[in-house]
Amino acid sequence: MSPKSFDRKRFGGYRQLRTMRVAQELETEQRGSGAAGRLPAVAQSARDHAFVVLAYRESPFLEGCLACLRAQTLQSQVLITTSTPSKFIAGVAEAYGAPVIVNPRRDGIACDWNFGLRATAARFVTLAHQDDTYAPDFLAQTLEQFERRDAVLCFTGYQEVDDEGRPKSSRISRAKHLIELITLGRRHVVRGFALRTFLSFGNPLPCSSVTFDTSRLGDFNFTPHYAANLDWEAWWRLRERGETFLRAPTRLVGRRHNDLTATSRLILDGTRRREDLEMFRHAWPRLIADVIAAAYRFGY
Repeated sequence: MSPKSFDRKRFGGYRQLRTMRVAQELETEQRGSGAAGRLPAVAQSARDHAFVVLAYRESPFLEGCLACLRAQTLQSQVLITTSTPSKFIAGVAEAYGAPVIVNPRRDGIACDWNFGLRATAARFVTLAHQDDTYAPDFLAQTLEQFERRDAVLCFTGYQEVDDEGRPKSSRISRAKHLIELITLGRRHVVRGFALRTFLSFGNPLPCSSVTFDTSRLGDFNFTPHYAANLDWEAWWRLRERGETFLRAPTRLVGRRHNDLTATSRLILDGTRRREDLEMFRHAWPRLIADVIAAAYRFGY
């Protein structure tokens, strides 16, 4: 299989990174039997991390996503969860050595995300979206933040990309990046008023850029009330719970928006518009919320 969607120039060659990994393993073996205890803390944390790829039907970008995850400079578990099992998903999974766990319930996006979040015993979990791409140091930079401070989650920056994995921009993405710059600046720890402000002007934080510390989630679940904004609502709820977010500002995730993505379908059927308005009214007085929502729609 040839992962057309995997931009090797942007995210690095898989073969080169694999060679680096082998060299690192050989170096570890040469240190003797006590080497594991002397590994850097970030590398130790990678052993307790899992990428859970949320696969749905037959996405032409699934293979590219898996290739990016296998090309991480720190290796961790990679598995697939799906409520739409198929020979296609099984074939791609086998090619990249990723086990497939089938969700027996087909009950919407929230059900799929909640199932994926609990499909592994790993402490740190990234819900990787099948249409997205990941820079080789996504995991390393994320776990580095967790080593510095305890928090419920860590998020990275993101970049819109086209079907070939090349960076692009839209009015809405430019606006979100500007809001992030103004509200967060260079912060690596985000909480309180700064977090509220960041979350008040739209959905600035794609779930695919987030890694959870499941030991701190408690009874958290994504709500089935939302389809387009279930992640935005989740961040808002965690903020109200008093949680701290960590941030690796570098744009390490490539986000796709095309006719094949769930986001595009939810925009077309009006779900996104309705849910945006509801979230803005949760953050602002009704009149202000309606004005912001109207302006927000111009970026779709």
